[in-house]
Formats: sequence, C-alpha cells, structure tokens
Amino acid sequence: MNDTSLAAVPQLSKHRIEALVDGIFAVAMTLLVIELKLPEHVQATSSAELLHVLGELAPTFGSWVISFLVLAIFWVGNHRLYSYVRHVDGPLLCYTILLLAGASLLPFASAVNGRFLSQLAQLVYAAVMTIMAVGSLLVAARIYKHPELCAHPMDKATYAGVCIRQGTLILIAGLTVLLAGRAPGIANTAFMLLFLGRPLGNLLTRRMHRG
Repeated sequence: MNDTSLAAVPQLSKHRIEALVDGIFAVAMTLLVIELKLPEHVQATSSAELLHVLGELAPTFGSWVISFLVLAIFWVGNHRLYSYVRHVDGPLLCYTILLLAGASLLPFASAVNGRFLSQLAQLVYAAVMTIMAVGSLLVAARIYKHPELCAHPMDKATYAGVCIRQGTLILIAGLTVLLAGRAPGIANTAFMLLFLGRPLGNLLTRRMHRG
C-alpha cells in the first residue's frame, strides 16, 4: 500500500486501545483475589482449625494462581504484539476487544472453576481461555498480514511462535476438560504445561531465523 492510499484510510491511534488493555487487565487481575476470602461463619480458634479452613480454599487458590499467570502472559504477549503496530484499523480493534472480552470473563470463570470441581466448571474455564487465545491469534494474524499497520513488519518466524504458544494453550484447555471427567480436582494441573509453550515457540522462531 503506497503513501497516498494509506493516507486515505482512517488511522486510529494505538495508544487508546493500549490504555484500555492495561485497564481491563489490571481490573481483571485484581478481581481474581476477591474469591480468596475466609468463610464468615467459620471461627478458627486454633492453628489446626485455621489450617483446615485454608485447605478448603486450596482449589480457589489454585485457580487464582493459574488465572493470574495466564492474564500476565497475555498482557505481556499483547504488549509485544503492539510493539509492531503504528496505528490500528477496525479489524485489529475488534480482535483486541475479543481478547479483552475473554480477560474480563476470566475472574468469573476462575470463581466457577474454584468453587465447583466438575467437568462443566472446567469447560467454562477452558472456554474463556480459548476465547483469549483466539483473540490473540487474530491480533497476531492481522499484524502479520497487514504490514501497512506496522512501524516495522512482523516476520514469519515471530508469527509462527505466537501461533505455537496460543495453539498450545487451546490444546491444554481441551485437555483439562477431558481430565475433569475423571479427576476434576487435579485437572488444572495440566495448565502447568503452558510453560512449555514459550520455549517451543522460541525454539521454532530461532530455527526459522537461522533458516
């Protein structure tokens, strides 16, 4: 696209959407902790009783840890994607809002997942994770395929790395739903596999750069 045609396209500042991203992620990460509260009707008079009460919060605490880390990973990932962007267009704006929709739902999904150890609760949690992953994939695809939006174009290796990481999350989310059918109490542990997504993506990116 030449400079004349680019000038004819409405150019939207990326700073407004970045501010919205920061705000929604900050609120979502704060709301997660609301579920971590001691039951009001419980009066723990000894360390053993308090330990028992805290143990009952373990599923909720596990959901908080995973949800907080996932939100942090997505915020960092979106920040990196937008480092390529000079200005946004309508589709990029819509895809980013889809990602934010998932982020805003995550505190609710985390509460459901922490309170109800069932396959349905895990499905709700996995579905919200998938919405976020799909939103991030669409954002990356738009940036990669439309270099006219960019201050500097995204290379193929970087785009492939994003696809690997988000694809890994979608697969893991599906795996947790299957695990919840047999062992709902430990299904969330599968999300620890997320830490393999970035090394795999980085490995592919390095190999493609060398190639």
